[in-house]
Amino acid sequence: MRVTLGAPSLRHFAPWGLDQRVKLILPHGSDPATDENRPWRGLFSDEVDGISAPEWRAALGRLTPADRHLARTYTTGAVRPGECEIDIDFFIHHPAGPASSWAASAAPGDRILVSGPDVRADDRRHGIQWRPAEPPAVVLLLGDETAIPAINGIVASLGADTRGTVIVEADDRSSCPPIENVPAGVTVRHVTRDRGRPGEALGAAVASWAVSDAHGARSAGTGFAAWIAAESSAVSGLSAAVAETGIPRERIHRQGYWRAEGREARN
Repeated sequence: MRVTLGAPSLRHFAPWGLDQRVKLILPHGSDPATDENRPWRGLFSDEVDGISAPEWRAALGRLTPADRHLARTYTTGAVRPGECEIDIDFFIHHPAGPASSWAASAAPGDRILVSGPDVRADDRRHGIQWRPAEPPAVVLLLGDETAIPAINGIVASLGADTRGTVIVEADDRSSCPPIENVPAGVTVRHVTRDRGRPGEALGAAVASWAVSDAHGARSAGTGFAAWIAAESSAVSGLSAAVAETGIPRERIHRQGYWRAEGREARN
């Protein structure tokens, strides 16, 4: 589900792209297990535009557990500073976690707090995991539905002559946003998740990649970069499988995006 957020302060939101992480701070009542009727409490009922990450983290820490807002990490989709808007794509989990619940019931005028990059700070590293040592000539991007916004951000940064592979695992390919602006030399594959076994189909695809493409990746030297984001417990195994083909671990960027136990997805 794509939700568009708008506020005057978003004119300062930095459109760095890539796999830029942001924090969404949820109002109370986003979790169906709670019975809260006051969505914003303490400092978070006041004007908060422009406060820094250390400030809002400290403010959350001062709240009592009953009043403390939940924060979830997501990846930005489209960023339109001129229109003071950003898009966030939510993967709706079943059973729904707090962010899934908020997104599924969101209506125009609802409020959520966003902590993201400020163009005035010109910090192009904070919250970004994709940091290859040099512009990559060859890539391997592995992810599931939750990683598609980040994959699109990374793909948009690739040179026209970049070669490589993108592999996306999903329950239902038709429900996934498309992978866009793909260089001609990059192949996109979709694999179907085994129900209740996240990461297993990606693992089989990596085994296939190891046979057909790992030699070319090794030959690219520091011009190769891999990026992995999926269910948290699957990421270590996927990273290890890529490393076992002879790829140095420093060329493998990885991040757990969600947990299969029903806790909320990261993006």
